[in-house]
Amino acid sequence: MLDACVLPIAGEDPAARFAIESTLRRFGAGSARVARDAGIRIVALARGEGYRDCSKALRRLAAGVDDWPIPPAGLFVVEERTMYLRSFSAMTVAHEFAHALDCALGGGIYLSSVDPRIRSAFERATAFVTPYAASGLDEYFAETMRAWVEINDPQSLWPRATRARLAAADPAMTAVLASLFANELRDEGA
Repeated sequence: MLDACVLPIAGEDPAARFAIESTLRRFGAGSARVARDAGIRIVALARGEGYRDCSKALRRLAAGVDDWPIPPAGLFVVEERTMYLRSFSAMTVAHEFAHALDCALGGGIYLSSVDPRIRSAFERATAFVTPYAASGLDEYFAETMRAWVEINDPQSLWPRATRARLAAADPAMTAVLASLFANELRDEGA
């Protein structure tokens, strides 16, 4: 059985590493295996470090996310197959890891952008598990997966993302995630 967290994590902070690993274990060993096999990396930014300090792609693209009034808590850069984290809250780590799995399952592009089941579920959705899930296919995938593994932060003002809430709001995407976790993301020996 694979350790549930066998992904490389760059960064010096042992508390950040512990928080990241604790969250990733909630996804199961199958998810870690898929991410590892796809070359997914994780970078825990140090205090005061910017995304452009760590990401060649963001520097090349002159992405100004570090200059936003409130920079994002985390980013997943598809080109680099890397999660960059400023925050190590469970919700942030889970959301960005869901993006990483979306990329890993899509073979280097987001599965959510090409899978007809996911596209159809998004297009036909009449309710969303969180408000952010409605903003695009990639965020839909990330937020529904976060609900599937039931990772939330107590201080978040958003509704709790749970599997029961997901099933009630979006049975089609619940079925997609059930299939992914039963097949591609299954834990070995299960």
